[in-house]
Amino acid sequence: MRCILLIVWLVLPYLAPVLGALEFVGQGIKDALGEYMLTDIMTDANTGIEFADGEDGFPAFKFLSTADVKSPYQMLLPEKLYEFAILITYRQGSLKGGYLFSVVNPLDTVVQLGVHLSPVVKNSYNVTLVYALPDHSPGRKLASFAVDHVTDKWNSIAFQVYNDKVVFYYDCKVRNTTAVVRDPFVLAFESASTLYIGQAGSIIGGHFELSSNQRPATTSKQQPPTTISKLNISQHINEQYSCR
Repeated sequence: MRCILLIVWLVLPYLAPVLGALEFVGQGIKDALGEYMLTDIMTDANTGIEFADGEDGFPAFKFLSTADVKSPYQMLLPEKLYEFAILITYRQGSLKGGYLFSVVNPLDTVVQLGVHLSPVVKNSYNVTLVYALPDHSPGRKLASFAVDHVTDKWNSIAFQVYNDKVVFYYDCKVRNTTAVVRDPFVLAFESASTLYIGQAGSIIGGHFELSSNQRPATTSKQQPPTTISKLNISQHINEQYSCR
């Protein structure tokens, strides 16, 4: 027994740096691959979230009006984004719209990056890519695209964000290409910025709330909450990333 303790005592100083480094291996691999799954911040501790099955059988997350999912952006995202892609699979449940995700400045007043769904009007709504410096207006739209609203439908959208254009995919097909001026071209997040899922913070809001004609519990066809099954950002743009 003394021999075993002696071996452990001799080896432990060499293991400590390795064990400490293992904490950063996962994020290091993500940075090397340039792939970031924002749903990784979802846990059982999040309030206002219900777990469900997605269209492909993988876990999905229902967002109630009380949902409060947030994390320091540095837990999942790099400090800077150049050309990048966003891929989201969701089922729209709020006719009032809301933010699928957002990265908000430390004062919670400016969405530096996010995807917003507008209220549904005449069975359609706009999907908007928000992109801004921390000191810009809170809702600067880089590109916006119209989408038909179909109850209970799973939607797959993707943005490919280049230097001078944004390509929008809907259900794995190119729907539109919009020329843009990215100012600045490099999107640099402030160190204390916050990543939100299903909202844009306490000041800007953007929660997915059920509209008045969706609330009564007496109706058997009550619209389900907005559900997200995939929410990824990649620093590598390719055709395959528009539908995965």
